[in-house]
Amino acid sequence: YLAYVSFEDGRSKVVVQEVKTGKREKVSERSGNNSAPAWSPDGRRLALALSHEGNSEIYVMDIKTRRLQRLTNHSAIDTEPAWAPNGRSLVFTSDRGGRPQIYRVSASGGKAVRLIFEGRENSRASFSPDGENLVLVTNRRKGQQIGVFSLSDKSLRILTDGPFDESPTFAPNGSMVLYTTRRAGQEMIE
Repeated sequence: YLAYVSFEDGRSKVVVQEVKTGKREKVSERSGNNSAPAWSPDGRRLALALSHEGNSEIYVMDIKTRRLQRLTNHSAIDTEPAWAPNGRSLVFTSDRGGRPQIYRVSASGGKAVRLIFEGRENSRASFSPDGENLVLVTNRRKGQQIGVFSLSDKSLRILTDGPFDESPTFAPNGSMVLYTTRRAGQEMIE
């Protein structure tokens, strides 16, 4: 199954599509934004950024029952959730500190904790397969670069020069990072 955001009728909605058959089902079409779906490692839950109760917050939906659990509750924008490989926590992007930064929250809710204090802005984080690192977009230099943050020693290593690097993800074996960039007016995957 794929989960994605569709704007086909002019409003955002989260759609789950069965790859084999093409069958599609709208799982969130609430007022406001419905965005950033992310599957839990066990495939039973979907993390979402929804704004139907005000500003954008992180929710988890039980895919079978469609029951929503709100994980964050803050006046800032919370978005871009990503699951830890063990399914016990999520990271997300929030501007609660004034600029976008990466925070972590338990999958059952609770206090969100800021993880990274380097770089002007950090966003779009996701875990390495072993759960020991995050790959993310950082603004430590001019423009956007791709960085890897070690959860154990709290260090941020910059991998790219930017200034238009985004959408990073780890390879399934954790040995490489794939990302998009723009060079000479062309968008490409590196």
